[in-house]
Amino acid sequence: MSHKRVITPQVAAALYDKLARQGIELYDIEYRRESNGLVLRIYVDTAAGVDTDTCVTATRAVKDYLDDELQVDYDYLEVSSPGIDRILKQEKEFDRYRGSRVLVKTNQGVDGKKKFIGFLGEVDAGVLKIETEGQILSLDREIVTLVRLHPEI
Repeated sequence: MSHKRVITPQVAAALYDKLARQGIELYDIEYRRESNGLVLRIYVDTAAGVDTDTCVTATRAVKDYLDDELQVDYDYLEVSSPGIDRILKQEKEFDRYRGSRVLVKTNQGVDGKKKFIGFLGEVDAGVLKIETEGQILSLDREIVTLVRLHPEI
């Protein structure tokens, strides 16, 4: 069983700055109690992608900082890439991945469906557009619960 915990905005900002000095972007943070203990997962990214060396550099950049200065309590620290099926959250991610194949979920049915696979189009404050089945579908951002890259493998 997993119980989500909270990392304060101040800790997230401090980690963001610490990683940015290494040329690494803090993509996301998960902090939760799992069966093996308290797990802190840090997802990182770079323009060139993420490899093992990137994860090692990120781990070295934040481990002592988390322990000594920020005093974050955790049993396990994991640093990884957000993956090829990453969840898109920030505006810059929507811009970066425009034209990419995505899975979109909504909390309300649109034409009888709550799940769509298509190509990411324009995204603004109120509307997300995807091309699906040869048509442009405009979804109110308020009903969109998930946008995840969905590459064909």
